[in-house]
Amino acid sequence: MIVAVEGCAHGELDQIYKSVEILANQKGVKVDLLICCGDFQAVRNENDLQCMAVPDKFRHMCTFYKYYSGEKTAPILTIFIGGNHEASNYLQELAYGGWVAPNIYYLGYAGVVQVGNLRIAGISGIFKAHDFLRGHFEKSPYTNGTMRSAYHVRNLEVFRLKQLKGKIDIFLSHDWPRGIYNYADTTELLHWKPFFRNEIANNTLGSQAAETLLHELKPNYWFSAHLHCRFAATVNHNDEEKTEFLALDKCLPRRKYLELIDIPHETPKSIELSYDPEWLAILRLTNHLLSVQMTSQYLPSGGPGCRERWDFTPSEKEIADVSECFQQDLRIPVNFVKTVEPFRFGNQVNRRARQPDAQLNPQTTEFCRKLGIDDPMRMLIGEPVTLPPVENPDEISLDDIEETNDNVDDAAPVKVEENELFVIDTNPQKRTKMTLPPPVTETITSEDSTVKDSSAVEQTLGNIPETSGAEGVDANQDVPAQKKFKRRNQALYTTEESDY
Repeated sequence: MIVAVEGCAHGELDQIYKSVEILANQKGVKVDLLICCGDFQAVRNENDLQCMAVPDKFRHMCTFYKYYSGEKTAPILTIFIGGNHEASNYLQELAYGGWVAPNIYYLGYAGVVQVGNLRIAGISGIFKAHDFLRGHFEKSPYTNGTMRSAYHVRNLEVFRLKQLKGKIDIFLSHDWPRGIYNYADTTELLHWKPFFRNEIANNTLGSQAAETLLHELKPNYWFSAHLHCRFAATVNHNDEEKTEFLALDKCLPRRKYLELIDIPHETPKSIELSYDPEWLAILRLTNHLLSVQMTSQYLPSGGPGCRERWDFTPSEKEIADVSECFQQDLRIPVNFVKTVEPFRFGNQVNRRARQPDAQLNPQTTEFCRKLGIDDPMRMLIGEPVTLPPVENPDEISLDDIEETNDNVDDAAPVKVEENELFVIDTNPQKRTKMTLPPPVTETITSEDSTVKDSSAVEQTLGNIPETSGAEGVDANQDVPAQKKFKRRNQALYTTEESDY
């Protein structure tokens, strides 16, 4: 199967589909699937723009609304996860995944689907320790704080993904797994992103949650974005299992934002989107753990004296029961419906646009009804619902900083002439050798409970494998003079909360 992998989309669907077509023609292949690794920006209208956690100057309609309205149709089956630049109000309607437009499917907070015989899993958002243990308490209209925390990864999704036992072919995350830089040429990375130096030296660059999932699930491929550069690595878990990691840039001219990958695919199964029965069973078995509260939630760990079920890897019977809920037909229904009025190009600018009230999505309503689980949005807006119980459930701030890794102007829309093509740079990049300073010991203080929560997060994630540290670090060497970066870039790469 030929899979096109895209880094940060930033709403530029027209250009992405055009680039896929160009690459496919150059290579003489047919692309079967497009995967986008976050910052998708599924913005339907001007009200959705008000739910994006970015400065006003970066709020632009881009081109997704054309595919939502039906003006255009996605030419390739497209699957994506959420990042930290999203219209969170829309994606929250589809907590368990769904069609955001015809032929464009969102995986939800976390999800597993099958495309043909490929098993694709992913987790949306970015990791922030101070929100990791909380429930999904946010809903539109948002405050400045909840607009950001809405896209922060939660422990429930990580806990659910850790129950998977079947082999995963492709895993998607927006931010990188922490420590992934230790499995490739770190010097190459630092040539293009020198401001990662201290974080790599202190092993703080990337997501702790993604790191533990990488080493537990051991997928064949792992695709990410977020840090706006291309980076590849190979993680050898043991003699038989390895993960090929690839991160890509954002959709801009002369950037490495798109690649075509030929992934072995067994026929005769047709290339269509289906639910994964093991994942459905996990959702059903862990429904009672769902929280929409702001308070911290500690999930079952199976320690001494634990009387509740803590291992939710489903049995064959539990998987069979779930398939029965869907009458043995696990094909994902093509049931997209528009729930708001889309933006119309040429209309007068709506200067009264505001954040909309939270609402339900009929796709999620139908999915939860069939599976017998709760809709997080229905719980948040307080609509009563009666669900059948799962058999024997007890058996056995700092505000995020706007992300720009290069110049601030990079995040602004790029004017492209109608006949101009985005060039995907495939030339080898020259680099210079660079060494890292020794790890810097800092005393971290906090006015809130971030430090305490961080300790709890480490315990919740479990044992994360030790890494050998960044290549080239000598604890006895003199620290070289640090290059002074512009103030806007210094703020982005401090150890305080930042979103890149």
